[in-house]
Amino acid sequence: MTVRVRFAPSPTGHLHIGGVRSALFNYFFARHHQGEFILRIEDTDLDRNVPGAEEEILRGFRWLGFEWAEGPDVGGPYGPYRCTERLSIYQEYLQKLIDKGMAYPCYCSPEELAVEREKALQEGKMAGYSGKCRHLTKEQRAEKERAGIVPNYRFAIPQGTQLAFDDMVRGHVEFAGDDIGDFVIVKSNGIPTYNFQVVIDDALMKITHVIRGEEHLSNTPRQLMIYQAFEFTAPVFGHLPQVLDRTRKKLSKRDPDVMPVHAYREQGYLPEALVNFLALLGWSPVGEDEILTMDEIVDMFDMDRVNKSGAIFDVDKLRWMANQYFKRAPLDTVTDLVEAVLPSKGWKVPDGVGEDWLQTVVALHQEKMSAAIDFLTLAECFFNERLEYDEEAQEVLREPASASVLAKYKELAEADDAWTPEASKARFKQIQQELGIKGRPLFMPVRAAVTGAIHGADLQQTIASLPKPWVLKRLDRALSNIDI
Repeated sequence: MTVRVRFAPSPTGHLHIGGVRSALFNYFFARHHQGEFILRIEDTDLDRNVPGAEEEILRGFRWLGFEWAEGPDVGGPYGPYRCTERLSIYQEYLQKLIDKGMAYPCYCSPEELAVEREKALQEGKMAGYSGKCRHLTKEQRAEKERAGIVPNYRFAIPQGTQLAFDDMVRGHVEFAGDDIGDFVIVKSNGIPTYNFQVVIDDALMKITHVIRGEEHLSNTPRQLMIYQAFEFTAPVFGHLPQVLDRTRKKLSKRDPDVMPVHAYREQGYLPEALVNFLALLGWSPVGEDEILTMDEIVDMFDMDRVNKSGAIFDVDKLRWMANQYFKRAPLDTVTDLVEAVLPSKGWKVPDGVGEDWLQTVVALHQEKMSAAIDFLTLAECFFNERLEYDEEAQEVLREPASASVLAKYKELAEADDAWTPEASKARFKQIQQELGIKGRPLFMPVRAAVTGAIHGADLQQTIASLPKPWVLKRLDRALSNIDI
């Protein structure tokens, strides 16, 4: 048997991290078993579909390194792969259930259903549908039709139905059909509901394993009944633990600490880092190493190592892991990512610097970056000619020896034709000899004056990478505001 799994996002918004985690687990599982990963677009929620969302989903998956055997853009033997293009198929299968007496039209209005639910709750009963339209006579149905009522269609649950399956993550699970109530499978506008549509699609696309979030666990009994009604072979199910925020609540799409996939791409994260991080949300690798390539994850991926308990989306852990990848990335790659984010601040390379200047400045900060967007904070002094001093820099510039150090460094810099790290180092050495100042009082005033801060990248390389006129102007300003 060839393993076939699918991920079926809805184009109703951005590609969210929780969905990507589910897609990744499907992808890892398929590749581990030399199987096939299918992409299907569930676009039947017509009111919520967002123009361009499908394209963004495909672009996001490609950025993360996904490949799919079948999908809306590549086709395949079991298409179409957009649900709105399969409506005639759902109607065909609805008719089969009607012919078997396993589906019936329901003429209840939303108001009637609301009253029915409220009554059931008041009586301490399950709030499922009572099934009253199931027992209408032909004459009663004809009367409803003559009144112009367009029905929904419900699945007729056989009384006393017991459902059981073995979940790859949660073990043996059982449900009682009587607790569910007849459920809608096709709405009055001809659009199938999720629990009907997904079974038809998965069965016809020969999906062997359904791996999804645990919020779908309650859908499984409804889907199993549909499988049984058509005598389809049900897939093996696996329900993944929820992704939780730091407070151990279900992760929200509006959580400010968690971005949609396109935002990570636009901020210049490396996709390998995001894949590695998401792989560890609910799955435990063999061994202690947490920095793993996709191929390494695929080699050891096993659903037996998926946890039942919720997985915490730890933003600090993501930033740490992203930094590990960023530090190891080729400088050319990092520079390209940085160059792509510069326009967001209106920054451009200063006039008069060499063609390798940006790469040199990126190299100064690469060790501290988790994403290209971090460069915009770390390297501000290289792009804004006029600085703002932070509080620590102001304190350093007020120290008694600072003025003499700055004045001497400016004098030596103006007279020096060389503008290299080695030349800057020699200037500091001369100041030390002439003024008898060394260590922090020697270096910190110059760093504060030319960068606006007392912490940062290698000072000699920083000075050499700044345009000489900028450095001289900043030294002048610091000297004129030494009582700042």
